[in-house]
Amino acid sequence: MISASFLTLMYLVVIFAEAVAPYQLEERHVDYLFAPPQELYWFHEGEFVGPFVYGIDVTLDMDKLQWVYAEDRNQRHPLRFFCHDNDYPGAGYEFWGMVPASFHLVCPAKGGPLFLLGTDRLGRDMLSRIVYGARISLTLGLIGIAISFMLGISIGGVAGYYGGMVDNVVQRVIEVIRSFPMLPLLMTLSAILPVTWPPR
Repeated sequence: MISASFLTLMYLVVIFAEAVAPYQLEERHVDYLFAPPQELYWFHEGEFVGPFVYGIDVTLDMDKLQWVYAEDRNQRHPLRFFCHDNDYPGAGYEFWGMVPASFHLVCPAKGGPLFLLGTDRLGRDMLSRIVYGARISLTLGLIGIAISFMLGISIGGVAGYYGGMVDNVVQRVIEVIRSFPMLPLLMTLSAILPVTWPPR
């Protein structure tokens, strides 16, 4: 069972997704396509220096025609916390699409990459996209629960107040709706939605 503290943390991520994500949703890093996740380190040459990642050395394998990534131990990029500046691309954003802001919980080092979960085929940071995706998924869940809650209270209240024939009609209608198989219903709904709608 999911604990209340975990749910609270998840909904804080939903509310402050722009500040939690290191980069913006659509920000691309064309020099790091399909980059693997960077490992987070705390010690450098036996000395505790705090959380950091090593740089990424990129080479092109002409035999396989693919980019090869390796850690560059000569470059050390410490993580920055609670940063409030615009000194790297993608730092600025609009909170909930309305308020300009630039505060981030975790920022990459100046001039260094930070891909804790790697990047996708377009060079977009996967961690940032998961954070924004969590906002969309959990918000839709909350909206669905709120709509179900309001419909249940209103329809159930009417059926309970009037009783008799009204109650029987409401119960039969609900039974008919519940008898529809969910998967074909969702497939029909996805076919009805316009293809021009964005996925986010």
